[in-house]
Amino acid sequence: MVLAAGQSRRMGTSKQLLAYRGSTFIETVLQAVLDSSVDGLIVVANQDVGDYLRDRLPDENCSLVVNSEADSPMIRSVQLGVETATAEHGADVADGIMILLADQPQVSAGVISTCAETFRLPARPPGILIATYRGRRGHPAIFRMDVLKEVRDWGADRRLNELAAEHPAEVRELAITTAPMPLDVNTPEDYERMRNSR
Repeated sequence: MVLAAGQSRRMGTSKQLLAYRGSTFIETVLQAVLDSSVDGLIVVANQDVGDYLRDRLPDENCSLVVNSEADSPMIRSVQLGVETATAEHGADVADGIMILLADQPQVSAGVISTCAETFRLPARPPGILIATYRGRRGHPAIFRMDVLKEVRDWGADRRLNELAAEHPAEVRELAITTAPMPLDVNTPEDYERMRNSR
């Protein structure tokens, strides 16, 4: 699930459509997902990003959901994604849903695949798998559907990371040693820092 519905107010323009290495943020993230070992793709986008992507997504195992509530918090996009995973992808309670952010194009297909394969490895996957970078939690994160479904009735004041706090015994951390922590890009200065990074 790629969350791409943010309004990018601090950036002053749509972060998802910023140029990045000959493409855009959102297309770079989506290509990494498509090049990885995950089984499907759900994009939850705002109206502008949804319009941009409508004819750019593959037909198979891919869903585009537009969050029309412009000022809604991120948890609303997650709720829409959970509904879509069940209704259009037949997600079972033991399946994992990976959460990725459209403004973190530095997350590679290799990191995505590593997380996916680690989640699939045990007979009973962890409730929550979180990538860590030098001990700091970051993205991607994978939530088993029976855990993630708890957010369906959450209010606007809730945050997704509360699930890990509520289910500490279900959390498994996965140290990523082949890549740095993806940069957060919220302002023009952040964008310049990313463009100047390796």
